Amino acid sequence: SQLPAREWAISRGVDQTIGMRVRSTILFPVPNLALILPWIEQIVALSSSVHSSSPSVVTRPTVYDRVIANEQQRARLHEYSKNIGLGHRCFTRGRSSNLIERTLDSILKEFERGLPRSGDSDDESAQHSVNQNQQYVEYWTRQEWRHIEAHADVDENLAKSLDEETEIDNKRLQSHFPSTYEERDGHRYPLHGHVLYLQVGSKVNGPTVIFPGRSSGGQLHEDSYNDEACTETEAVVVPAKEGRLLRFDGRDLHAVPRPHDLWMLPFVKGGAEYEPENHFGRSVILFNVWPGDESPPLGVPLDDPSSASAADESDDERAQTLCSDFSDWEEVDVSAPSSTTAPSTNTMPESVKIWLLGNERRRKFPMRTVPLLAPSPGGRELVREALAEKSNVTKLMLRWSR
Repeated sequence: SQLPAREWAISRGVDQTIGMRVRSTILFPVPNLALILPWIEQIVALSSSVHSSSPSVVTRPTVYDRVIANEQQRARLHEYSKNIGLGHRCFTRGRSSNLIERTLDSILKEFERGLPRSGDSDDESAQHSVNQNQQYVEYWTRQEWRHIEAHADVDENLAKSLDEETEIDNKRLQSHFPSTYEERDGHRYPLHGHVLYLQVGSKVNGPTVIFPGRSSGGQLHEDSYNDEACTETEAVVVPAKEGRLLRFDGRDLHAVPRPHDLWMLPFVKGGAEYEPENHFGRSVILFNVWPGDESPPLGVPLDDPSSASAADESDDERAQTLCSDFSDWEEVDVSAPSSTTAPSTNTMPESVKIWLLGNERRRKFPMRTVPLLAPSPGGRELVREALAEKSNVTKLMLRWSR
């Protein structure tokens, strides 16, 4: 069975750093134990950076409105996104070569300006104390509202190569990617993920749902909030809204259900509509930040000169503001759902079935869906209302039986 995070950190720390096993520490004289306590405290402190299911160390998603308040700028980004295709690209911070790259770099700079200064207690400020130009930004675009199954973003081409390995060399991968490789999962994750919402059709209920602290479908069934009867899994529902930016831990599971209440439906009839764009379009730029002291994601074109668009932009267009000042961003609170319908009278468990992306190694779950239960009170109607919300960001506590 898995040790709690603190016990694991101490056992690993004493075993690896001191060279002795924990069970032998009870034989140490008190003075010797006092000598090793500072080592143990250091190791426990370092363990807090590990992606854990413990609520106390989970990095929460943040949501900002009015990041790109200018409608014309959003339209320019949307048109440019349509022209570059759906493939992944990557650029080095400070070497942006087209409209999208310059905009993303500008957004990240504004975000960094708004962070607490180095030395404050904010978790993210410590991560941004290094030169921010020493980062890679991987990005891609989507213009349609499609069903995206729950997944965490990973170094996709590295993951494919590891799928073919009979045995994964975790030590080698950990030495190459100390900030991004998770031995427990066998995957390499970005530091942060982002969704920038450009245009949203009038008939789109296409939220991004984040599962903080969970990197795979199997982790949706891990103990987090303990109770005698069941445990709970947090889901943060972020509606698609024009000009909005969503930022989350790069290891977090996320999804876009279509239809919005897909997770409660026994089956779906017919095919999805994608046109006209003003009704069913969902134009977004998705981007991940990777550390500059490691390799960029494997096989993704980096600083590709063919993506430069300077010649396609007029001087007036290049002079336009790329994004709003951070002081004009509006942080959106994450709130508990407030149902407008009568409480469910169904006494039977109300299932919420989360669809998962990828093979079993990535899902960490044998099936393509993970069964959860709707919040109580409120039931599935509460989940439906949160998924249909147009603006408010909602936190749902989904349950599962032991």
